[in-house]
Amino acid sequence: MIRPLETRDVEVWAAMRARLWPHADAEDLLREAYAFIEDEAASFLDAAFIAEDDTARPVGFLELSVRDFADGCDSAPVPHVEGWYIEPPARGLALGADLMHAAETWSVERGFSELASDTEVENVASQNAHAACGFEETERLVKFRKSL
Repeated sequence: MIRPLETRDVEVWAAMRARLWPHADAEDLLREAYAFIEDEAASFLDAAFIAEDDTARPVGFLELSVRDFADGCDSAPVPHVEGWYIEPPARGLALGADLMHAAETWSVERGFSELASDTEVENVASQNAHAACGFEETERLVKFRKSL
């Protein structure tokens, strides 16, 4: 089952976010989760969905923000998938596709005509999951940094 995120999900959502982004500060991820629940207007996120297994246990999430633009898209602004995660034991059950469908529905209901997302160049599993949901690759990018 896919449903909008609720207050009762904050801690488990933050824990899943920490597993998706293991190099991020877990406390920051938890603060961001509470910011979304307590005041959506103050959050960088515009929507979040939870996937539940057959026992109603949260096993995945998808979060969206509306960005001013997204590389490779023809329209602006554009809803962008900021995070998309399914716990390893629940993978392969189409919950990821169900979450993406919820994001698409949310976007269409608000008048958007495109949905954007991205992943790392080396994350082939994510690239395959995006392709399975109907995304088309628009470009590849290698970013650089130089300390001054």
